[in-house]
Amino acid sequence: METAVNKLEAMFQQAESDLQYMEHKLEFEFMSSLPENNAAEENPVKLLENLSAIKARHKALVTQVEQIALEQKQSMEAIREQLSSTVHIVQQLQQSTDIEVPPVTEEEQAAMQEHFSALLGSNTQETASCSEPAAVTQKPQLPAEPQFEPVSEEALDSVPRSVRSNVKLAELNALYRQLYQHFSERRDSAALSVLQMNKMNMKPSDAKLKTLKHLSLIELDRKGHVRLAARL
Repeated sequence: METAVNKLEAMFQQAESDLQYMEHKLEFEFMSSLPENNAAEENPVKLLENLSAIKARHKALVTQVEQIALEQKQSMEAIREQLSSTVHIVQQLQQSTDIEVPPVTEEEQAAMQEHFSALLGSNTQETASCSEPAAVTQKPQLPAEPQFEPVSEEALDSVPRSVRSNVKLAELNALYRQLYQHFSERRDSAALSVLQMNKMNMKPSDAKLKTLKHLSLIELDRKGHVRLAARL
């Protein structure tokens, strides 16, 4: 059993080393390939934060495995000491009385140790099974956030030519994506004016805004200010 625990601990340590190597390699490659004016919300380096969280969780698991291995080792040593004391007491009783008690053989000692080890392993499994549902209860799942869905070619074709003019699908989706990210990250943000959108390099145009409004993706007030349409 101790050999299996040591192997498991070595596997965790190797996995931690691999995760750390992957993190540094990905960060270097992303930083080398990113343009300087890349938007912060589109920076793939942010994805490494998830890897850091996984690494922290992995480190916590390694610590738990080491603690379990230490406790098992201490338990086995205590069992051996108690077994040796029991054998010594039996031998003293045998010497002080007329009753002959057969000595404990090596096979019997091995069987007793195996029995105690099985009990120890059973208690460990029961503890893990009892604690697992509690961990799940403490972390309820949150409702999934709505995902960005670009405008399709069919949807753009459904908009009257007088409204969409010569708008290109790629440019329309680029503007819609920027608006979607802005209002998703700043839920309390006020409606944006054309001047504000130009400062954010969104490149809005009257045809693009009217097309998005026709598709019920945005709302335009009397001043021409833009916000995302209300979503259920």
